[in-house]
Amino acid sequence: MRSLPQPRTIPENSPIYFSAEVPGRGEHHFRIPRPSVVGRLLKPLIESGLWEIAQNSEGGIDDLRAELVEEIVGAAIGTCWRHRTIELETKRRDHDRGPDGLMEYGGEVLAELYEAGYTQAEIDPILSVVVSRLLLAVPTPPAEVEDLVGFTVAPKASQTSTI
Repeated sequence: MRSLPQPRTIPENSPIYFSAEVPGRGEHHFRIPRPSVVGRLLKPLIESGLWEIAQNSEGGIDDLRAELVEEIVGAAIGTCWRHRTIELETKRRDHDRGPDGLMEYGGEVLAELYEAGYTQAEIDPILSVVVSRLLLAVPTPPAEVEDLVGFTVAPKASQTSTI
């Protein structure tokens, strides 16, 4: 991590910027990436089983799956990172395109955070906010919205009147 020579400007009230309060380290800002990047980040998060307990044959946590989840989480944090005064030295552009490069990038982001002294307790609020905001950023297909809402043209008064 390195200090920025000038603090980064974070637009006020922008729908793509958000923050997480990190205990002992203050407010950390992030930015939602474009929709195609959101999809590339969420697909492996969802497929990884992040929200279910992954067990090995002995009933313990599957170490391989846990490591992959960490790498995906690191990629999401690194991609969204927009701290006002601290820049990550790990850059996505320095890793191969595709899922393997994304995982390698995520692992490097987490390693950088740990090297800078971030604890899991300090990363947890970041993780929670970043993943939540990425999930909210997924555009819902219009057909799905129509089905969910039951959208139809509003009836005319003559169609709803009982008189």
